[in-house]
Amino acid sequence: MEKLIGVLFMVGLVVGAVVWAVRREIKAARNLTALASRLGLRFRPSKENEKGVGNTVEGDFQGRPARFWTYATGSGKSRTEWVAVSMRLSGDPRLTVQLKPQGFGTKLAEIFGAKEIEVGETRFDGEWFIRTNAPATCRAALLPELRERLMTARQTGARGVFSLEKGVAGYTEMGSFAREATVARLESLLPLLRDFAEAAETSETALPVV
Repeated sequence: MEKLIGVLFMVGLVVGAVVWAVRREIKAARNLTALASRLGLRFRPSKENEKGVGNTVEGDFQGRPARFWTYATGSGKSRTEWVAVSMRLSGDPRLTVQLKPQGFGTKLAEIFGAKEIEVGETRFDGEWFIRTNAPATCRAALLPELRERLMTARQTGARGVFSLEKGVAGYTEMGSFAREATVARLESLLPLLRDFAEAAETSETALPVV
């Protein structure tokens, strides 16, 4: 009898986990469909996307290709879900930038040789770990008003990573679009990514990448 109870308990746990995951996926799809409607973009379910990519929302936002999407890394207990938003630059920029919140991980990276740059603003440099292939161009792109908006984004919940790579300005954090707060946060970052893209384009034109 005890064995039967144990088996039923485990079956209940598995069924509960499956139901929870399905409901979460449905909610995420609903949230992304609403997002697509607000922004005039297109919702694409995971079955229409490349392997490893979940639901996406994509299309033109104020003259630039924009995209929201989900993906996962690892498997089993080490599986991690991510949400991301990006905006494409024009042309084929060579500039790469990564802005991570300062923390234990960045300190550990420094110990193992990772090199960061500073922009010369104590408050900003204290909050962000910046890596780039072109320090002068990166500093020129991170204008004071852009730095202030990045700080505001961080203070209002954007604890992930901003990046510029292969002509795409993006932001990524752990989480799921099943949370309405996550959808709202990434939606609010689109104008910031657009301005980041424009600043990068202008700075790369004016300064050589070294």
